[in-house]
Amino acid sequence: MSFSGRPDWRNPMNVGERIAFAAYDRPGAFLLPPTELVACGADAEPPLRLDLFQQDRGRAGLERFSILSLGFAAEFGLEAARQAAFDAGQSFALSALPADGGWLRLDAVEALDLPPALGELLPLDVASLGALGLALRLDSAASDLFVAALQRGLLSVSANAWLRVRGVADRLPSTLEFDPAALLSAVRQLGQGQLALDRDLLRERLIEAPQSLGFPAQAPTDGWTPQRLADALLDRIAVRFAALAPTPAEVEPGVRLAFDPAAMPAGRVRWDLAEPMLAPRLFAIQADPLGPLRTMPAAMHDAVVRRHDVRALSSGWRALTVRPNMPERRVGLAQAQVEVKLPARLPSRPFTIKASAPLDASDRPVRLDLRLSPSEALSYSWQTSAVLLHEGRAEIFKGPLQQSDREHLLIAPEDFGLRLIPVEAEPAFLEQADIDLECAGLRRGKPWSSRGRLDRDAPTLAFAIPPDLEQAAIRGLARARADGRCCALAPVEAEALRLDAFSFEGAGVRELRVDADFDDDAPQLLIELAPEDRIDDPKRRRSLRLSRNAAQADWHWLALSPFRSGYRWRWSPQSPWSPVLQPDTPLRLRSSQIPRTTAGAGA
Repeated sequence: MSFSGRPDWRNPMNVGERIAFAAYDRPGAFLLPPTELVACGADAEPPLRLDLFQQDRGRAGLERFSILSLGFAAEFGLEAARQAAFDAGQSFALSALPADGGWLRLDAVEALDLPPALGELLPLDVASLGALGLALRLDSAASDLFVAALQRGLLSVSANAWLRVRGVADRLPSTLEFDPAALLSAVRQLGQGQLALDRDLLRERLIEAPQSLGFPAQAPTDGWTPQRLADALLDRIAVRFAALAPTPAEVEPGVRLAFDPAAMPAGRVRWDLAEPMLAPRLFAIQADPLGPLRTMPAAMHDAVVRRHDVRALSSGWRALTVRPNMPERRVGLAQAQVEVKLPARLPSRPFTIKASAPLDASDRPVRLDLRLSPSEALSYSWQTSAVLLHEGRAEIFKGPLQQSDREHLLIAPEDFGLRLIPVEAEPAFLEQADIDLECAGLRRGKPWSSRGRLDRDAPTLAFAIPPDLEQAAIRGLARARADGRCCALAPVEAEALRLDAFSFEGAGVRELRVDADFDDDAPQLLIELAPEDRIDDPKRRRSLRLSRNAAQADWHWLALSPFRSGYRWRWSPQSPWSPVLQPDTPLRLRSSQIPRTTAGAGA
């Protein structure tokens, strides 16, 4: 398993008031977790949608239920963080740290008479980088409660989110042996019989007295501290013995570990704390589940609540709703569908049921009508299939065969027998340029590639690639809308990728050497420099004084765009700025060129 590019929990760094993590095996690269989740819908759709289904089931009566869908976008605050890092003299590449899942809990559910189900932990699904969503099935009564709450207005609804990220565990040059059963006994005692402990409490105990939890006492060395030991142990505990989960609703938002007794039998276990391994961590942040809905006029209520009348069916018919949680644009994927099968159940149903539904780019629920015997419980097998096109040839891939008894089936990208590599770009950068991308590798010893484009109308895509594609990498070229200039994206491993201006050659920290030649009797010269696109920002301008004894100086600036990475200079605030000069254009000055007014001011 490749750990390259994963966050390294051992190497956090303060960036302003935030914490970033080093990207494992990528020197100089750091990853920044999101700051909040904001409501966001795809293709101008509202971020919240309630699909109401109603079906006459004959003697069974009228069946009503709904599927509630919420969409979110992660905010990372990269631009401010990069500027803070530059101002602090920190020179590294900073990019977004996307999540691979998580949970959401709405606040004030009881006070607003919302369905009780909305007060529980709701799972967040990730289809593409920076975009998360959830889907919840509500019964008839809960659906009516939610519709009534929408009509009253949900102005005060807020939420807490916990995003799950897997990174490389903290590592120490040490080994230790312990008995998992002793750890389990200590956890029960610390939790007063409960098997779920607050992570901060457990960390505090591991720092102060690890032996009280069954771990041998360790003498700190130059290589680590008690705090580092606690983090290394917590990461491994979360992998081997416990699951990370949000704290209950009645306490301050945090993280706890729920231990599994079956994974902790008596015996001796030896851990090499220097060995890299992937370990999960949860980041607790704020979420705004409604956003623009707060100001939506009542006339647009139908854009949020959509009613679906299912044709009346006799007893025994069941409606299975299928929701594809997939990237909107899937390059190379010509068709995808789900196939459902129910074997015969003698004597009441002597026939096999087979049904299928196409899975398009939308996440709207698809309905399958299944005719069961009147007393039969719903239980079925399901499998996805996908048609991948490459150079005019089609190939079918099937996902694993799975079982379910739920009336609402969520199809995730990992349920397909191929790899979906999401790529997205910051909308602000797509206002400057279009991005041409290529995902290429070797398949069965032969070159294989797929191409796609990102622009302001289509800021995301997902490369659909075969699972056996080797040495897969993504490369790209950004072309400026204004003048057609191009900037390259260095090849990166084919993994989830989020692009912005700093992904391309030219953006980032730039450096200039300034040389002065004193060819007359002037004792010094004074100039002012600024990035080409921020000459009007006093905070970004820099005055530079050179003398006969110090005739050279270096200046650094932060280029926010690969297309505007140059600089300008002038002799004094009264002098005009120079034309834009590129970063690789050296600045060589002669004292005899100083305007008289400037020379007099500097004397």
